[in-house]
Amino acid sequence: MTGTDSQAEAAVQAGAWRLIGAGATDRGPVRRENQDAFRLVPLGVAGLGLILADGMGGQSGGREAAEAAVAGAADRLGAQGGGDERLLEAVAAANAAVAGVRLQLGGNPGTTMVAAVIEGGRLTLAHAGDSRAYLLRDGEATQLTADHSVTGERVRAGILDPETARHDPRRNYVTRALLGDPVEPDVAEMALLSGDVVVLCTDGLWEPLTDGQIAGLAGGDVAPAEGSRRLVAAALAAGATDNVTAVVARLDLS
Repeated sequence: MTGTDSQAEAAVQAGAWRLIGAGATDRGPVRRENQDAFRLVPLGVAGLGLILADGMGGQSGGREAAEAAVAGAADRLGAQGGGDERLLEAVAAANAAVAGVRLQLGGNPGTTMVAAVIEGGRLTLAHAGDSRAYLLRDGEATQLTADHSVTGERVRAGILDPETARHDPRRNYVTRALLGDPVEPDVAEMALLSGDVVVLCTDGLWEPLTDGQIAGLAGGDVAPAEGSRRLVAAALAAGATDNVTAVVARLDLS
């Protein structure tokens, strides 16, 4: 198994629920720097926030944009508030942080983002771009986010099937992202069951791995820290040419 640039782990317990999250990231074999960033944000004893960002396209300032966005979102998620409202404010804070990076560095740095709050057996998601969230349940991976990309739009229109889309030359043409200008993220909410696993990942991971591989590597009884490492290692072994990042959280009734 390959090493990783960065790893992190967090655990919280509220009543009968025990929630463990972990993340891992690797620069990969091609990029000169890692422009992915992630953060785990314990929300008191009640829940956990998960944040992942992917600096766009290897552009100058992509790393700074992703790191600033994650830091801005983490500050807001740590404050009080409901799931939907808090996530929207976190994305707005992240976007404002990217605007600051643009002012400081010039050019067009930007980042994708997917953020989640897990509290009381419920998951709330917000995302902009082509970084993804999956739910792993009963041995299957269900994609919870819709890629904001030219290829993603073609898939939803029925022009491309999902497998062909993995190799479409326009798959990295992002149509929505944090660029410092007003942006409206997609938001979703759902109930979780004991044993459910939530995975956030960048395109460097989901492009080389099938949904079935993601479920097999991080689902079931696999601990989140091990699952995140397995996912990153498998993506690299499958030929990933981008930065690779996975954040994994598992919810159990204690």
